[in-house]
Amino acid sequence: MAEIDDLIVKKVKKFLFKLKESGVSVDSAYLFGSYAKRSSSKFSDIDVAVISSDFSEDRFEEGIKLARIAGQIDNRIEPIPFTIGNFVDDDPLVWEIKKDGILIDDIGI
Repeated sequence: MAEIDDLIVKKVKKFLFKLKESGVSVDSAYLFGSYAKRSSSKFSDIDVAVISSDFSEDRFEEGIKLARIAGQIDNRIEPIPFTIGNFVDDDPLVWEIKKDGILIDDIGI
């Protein structure tokens, strides 16, 4: 896959909008993983890092909430929640997201 699929970006933006409708403020969001690296296949999930000051420190519970909302859009969306405080470079996943991920801007949130 040479370019990022517009349909994937639209699905991610729709998911982020659904979060807003559910009362979750999104400070920023990144598409990462195989879609961001342009190496996706038809079996790839859609990795999305969601950074919000609304999230508690319980990433597991926050992840469950996000997954329920994501499932309304596309079951392949795999949201990963981060508070602003834990979205730091010393976390290897965050470092990878910042290095290879694509900031989803213009989300209207």
